[in-house]
Amino acid sequence: HRAYVEAGCDIIQTNTFGANRFKLSEYGLGDRVEEINSRAVQVARIAAEGRALVALSVGPSGKLFKPLGEVEFDDLYEAFSAQCQAAEKAGADLISIETMTDIAELRVAVIAALSTTKLPVLAHLTFEPDGRTLMGTDPVTAVLMLEALGVTAVGANCSGGAAQILPIIEQMARNTNAYISVQPNAGLPILVGEETVFPETPEEMGRHALALREAGANIIGGCCGTTPA
Repeated sequence: HRAYVEAGCDIIQTNTFGANRFKLSEYGLGDRVEEINSRAVQVARIAAEGRALVALSVGPSGKLFKPLGEVEFDDLYEAFSAQCQAAEKAGADLISIETMTDIAELRVAVIAALSTTKLPVLAHLTFEPDGRTLMGTDPVTAVLMLEALGVTAVGANCSGGAAQILPIIEQMARNTNAYISVQPNAGLPILVGEETVFPETPEEMGRHALALREAGANIIGGCCGTTPA
């Protein structure tokens, strides 16, 4: 966290991407949602020293809606609410929902965050190479739905590198009055031996950041393979 603050980040994110009840239950920690999310916010706040905002990172539940899966609206609402409420109580400044592949699950997470806390919400989907999410949602449909819910910013994260995510951000920016948030990977991953490597350099990512800004992005960060550099 401190390394990102020193690098000049205005927002740092908690290490809570999988800290919802469903994910934590896989490790026997399903009853410690409040404790884990609260402590993660406290750690980030200590590191930020008032120089950066602290965003709660909220990732997917790993579950599918019935009939494809086993969960219903109320199950996800309860899980995301618990995570968000714990973070607000611990002093988080905003909520960043990330790497969602299903617009229906993202919708539940957004509703939970907005109805059980007073924090601003950034809502991100992740997109496949064909420009749609894994569940088939296009950027324009996504941005119109999310803006109607009342989020502060809409956008995309992960989704390959910045070059791949650029046209998605362009489409979103043309179709919303909300702020646009983007967190690309450091390029498309390649396998070097047994290690997954993200090939883009800080200089290349910097150039991409300027292009994303020109495309309409207001909040620019990084996802897989990105570093303080």
